[in-house]
Amino acid sequence: MFRIVISSLTDDGRRVTPERRDTAMSVDEAVRAVKEHLPTVDTAAFGSDAVQSSVNRVNDFRRDVSTEDGGRYRVVIAPMM
Repeated sequence: MFRIVISSLTDDGRRVTPERRDTAMSVDEAVRAVKEHLPTVDTAAFGSDAVQSSVNRVNDFRRDVSTEDGGRYRVVIAPMM
């Protein structure tokens, strides 16, 4: 199982406010959940292989992204322990 946290960021990136927390049974399901919540974000970096590789290497996947309307978010996908 994986936990997913999507947080909004302030313009300077100093304040992180959790907006959505969710769980997924697989990396593919976690990536789909992120794409559903942030449909206007370029999710090319959110390929299942890239996420799984990062989880294996550093125990999570995190990426700061921007929406088309200027919103900034931090996405974290990590295994549940």
